[in-house]
Amino acid sequence: MMQLLRYGVVGALNSGIGYAVIFVCMGVFGWRPVTSNIAGYAVGIVISFVLNRNFTFRSIGAAGGELRRFLLIFALAYLANLAVLLVMVHWVEMAAGWAQVVAGVVYFVLSFVLSKYYVFADRSQQRGGRRPDRA
Repeated sequence: MMQLLRYGVVGALNSGIGYAVIFVCMGVFGWRPVTSNIAGYAVGIVISFVLNRNFTFRSIGAAGGELRRFLLIFALAYLANLAVLLVMVHWVEMAAGWAQVVAGVVYFVLSFVLSKYYVFADRSQQRGGRRPDRA
């Protein structure tokens, strides 16, 4: 349960910083919205990976492999989010605001589960190795 709470805290912090980057890029640097959005998400992905790796899941795995898996699950969770959003709006005819909430929940749950059991999974245990104890 603590991992889920930490994951939520990281997500909130990450979102705040990502939006700050987006608005600074637009307001201070005069960048276009799409360019600013890309910059904000790029910063957000880096922050999310570092904090989730070190704070949420306290991983000691190989960072390179975890980063590749993290980018993959980010793309999968985003595509699932988009698919749910489109289904809710166009087929279920749910109000767009509520559809965003449902799609966001799908993204959050899917990304947490995939991060826990795929990206930052304890691979030493899966191979029969022994992992050093952590404080």
